[in-house]
Amino acid sequence: MIRKWINRGLAVILLLLVMAFIGIKAIPAEQLDQLWTEQQVEFIERGLVGTMIGFGALLAVFVFELPSGQRRTSNQRDALVQAAHPKPMPKVELAIATYNTHTAVPTDGDASSAIQRFNDEDAVSAGQRSDDGDTVSVEQLSNDGLPASDEQNANTGAATAAIKIITGYAQHIGEREEQQDSFGLADLANSFEIESKGVFAVLADGMGGYEMGKEAGELAVQTMLSEFASIAEEEDSIPRALEQSLHLANKAVYELALDHELEWSVGTTLIAVVMQEGQLHWISAGDSRIYLYRGGVLIPLTRDHVYANRLNELVLAGKLTQEEADSHPERHLLTSYLGIPRISEIDANQLPLQLTAGDWVLLCSDGLYDDITVPLLEEAMRQSPQDAAAFILEHVLAQQRPYQDNATIVIAACT
Repeated sequence: MIRKWINRGLAVILLLLVMAFIGIKAIPAEQLDQLWTEQQVEFIERGLVGTMIGFGALLAVFVFELPSGQRRTSNQRDALVQAAHPKPMPKVELAIATYNTHTAVPTDGDASSAIQRFNDEDAVSAGQRSDDGDTVSVEQLSNDGLPASDEQNANTGAATAAIKIITGYAQHIGEREEQQDSFGLADLANSFEIESKGVFAVLADGMGGYEMGKEAGELAVQTMLSEFASIAEEEDSIPRALEQSLHLANKAVYELALDHELEWSVGTTLIAVVMQEGQLHWISAGDSRIYLYRGGVLIPLTRDHVYANRLNELVLAGKLTQEEADSHPERHLLTSYLGIPRISEIDANQLPLQLTAGDWVLLCSDGLYDDITVPLLEEAMRQSPQDAAAFILEHVLAQQRPYQDNATIVIAACT
């Protein structure tokens, strides 16, 4: 909003300068000679031209600069991704089921009235995979490596059977003109109660620097939900069902780009989680995040798929200094997202993470997760998951950042 008014102000000033220049040119030479000398007129004209060029350049910077563009898109990132994925995938036709995809509607008033709340169920899962598909560190975390909850039952079977999931959600458009975050939920128990023994949730963050970010996010969520529902009926492995569903969602977004002649210019991040029978599975592409909060410890289950990872590898290889890596202008660019011919960088767990009563699982878009801290969660956990989600979002909005991104949080609490 602020940026829009700055653009308008610069445009008005530039227009006034142009009118002044034209006005001087329209005055007869005889009258100008009476007012100023020839040198003074030439100096004024040069000053007006220089000022017009300066304001024109400043206006162009504000028009084309993207506050979140480092993360979202650039010609360099296009070249990077195209080099990694040279062969396009064929188009596919996908039937999108009628699941409810939640997006925020801009509202006026204070932060509380602007927050979008929902009363459905949610789901989550955990683990990580390297670029070549090998399972990495989160598997070691899966059980022994995680802090034990005060409520953890020594009898795993009894604890699993007793776990129920209560969810909460909050979303806000921020200071953007369009809500490009999207999320959808499906109850694996086919129940419409607030408490559930099994839920599935998907969150996507359409890439604001690209075209059709809103449409890409919504399509990815809808496709992920519908495809997982059908694949899970035939597939006995939740990790494989999640991975197949994600690739089909990617094809859907890539096809959307091709249909609008926007190849390499449509994209979205995506995280999906399954929480069922006391176990957690998840999958991720992009830089939206999933956290596990257990026993006062906040554990990131996903890693951001950004160019900073490549830079850190160069540092370890001695080809780059840490200072050069930290200051690299492209360190925040995405290296994996939905909307490209083939995704090779996916994080997912192959072994389920055992849940326990007292665990909270959080799904967050990048407009919110930088504010997630243990003290904030300790305060939030004194409330219900729904009120906690609203409380966290109110905290984010209270920072009053001038370029606040769309912000979405989904909470799944084990009881």
